[in-house]
Formats: sequence, structure tokens, C-alpha cells
Amino acid sequence: MEKTLIETLPKGSPKITEISLGGTTVKVKTEATPASLKQIRDLVNSKFDEFPESVAKSMSGQQMAVLVAFNLAEELLREQEKMRLLKRRATDTTDRLIKRVEAHLGTMSGRSS
Repeated sequence: MEKTLIETLPKGSPKITEISLGGTTVKVKTEATPASLKQIRDLVNSKFDEFPESVAKSMSGQQMAVLVAFNLAEELLREQEKMRLLKRRATDTTDRLIKRVEAHLGTMSGRSS
């Protein structure tokens, strides 16, 4: 069974906490540990920082948040596709190796008869 990112993140007890993202403070309900929350906050804030100041000043905070969300979603989809291809390659390689082992074992059992 494949685990989702949420299942692999370290969990604490459910809580409501404030987190500052892109200069805006929001309350979130989460089971993420303080270390995970810091990683998430740092990642999102780094995405805000990728835009030149001239772009940030020409947009509202809401527009910037949508742009950051779009970029994160695009990045997520690229990573999911890479993972899908990697899994397919691993499965194909495993299948080929199993066939080679089975073929080798078949030739060995043929010799012992």
C-alpha cells in the first residue's frame, strides 16, 4: 500500500496553531510537529521570495498567494510524474531480474535431472 505525504510526515497531537506565510498570519489545524511546520513555512515563504520585488508590489497579497499555490501545485505534479516514472522503471527492472533468476534456476534444475 502506497503512503501519502501526509502519512509520512511526523505527527504530533492535533492542534490549532498560527503560522506566518508570505507575510500573512493564518490559523491552521494540523497534526504536524513543530519541525514539520517550520519546514512547510520555510518552503512556502521561499516560494514567495522567488518573485522579484517589482512583481510582489504589483500584486495583492491574495494574488501572490494564488501564484505561489499555483507554482507549488505545478512543482508537485512534476514530482509526482517523476515518482510515477521511477516506480515504473523499478517495477520493469524488478520484473526483468525475476525473469533472469527464474530462467537461470530453470536451467540449473534441468541439469540436475
